[in-house]
Amino acid sequence: MRDEKKTGKLKPETKEKLELCLEMASIDAVDLLTEAYGKDIFDKEGRGDKVWLYKGAKEALTCLEKLKRVLFDDEQTTGSTDGRNISAEAQAAKLLESVAKKLEERKQRPS
Repeated sequence: MRDEKKTGKLKPETKEKLELCLEMASIDAVDLLTEAYGKDIFDKEGRGDKVWLYKGAKEALTCLEKLKRVLFDDEQTTGSTDGRNISAEAQAAKLLESVAKKLEERKQRPS
């Protein structure tokens, strides 16, 4: 049995979900930017589509960066974190909720 030094306060299943969301957000950002590449900026509809797709990619990248910060913070956390105003677990749960909400909003949009 290996003796691993545990850092951070996130539960393993929460960390796994955050890493999955990180992967999904990065795939979405790449997909949206790839789709925007083919749009014609000299056409009114093409410009609108391109702006909408870039906005979606920007949101995906924002979520990606927030997820990376939470995971990085968990990796760097050692010792007691009892003095924090918001625990890492609460921060991760809040972030997971906001990502899930954004993904659900995205699914509801007409395509």
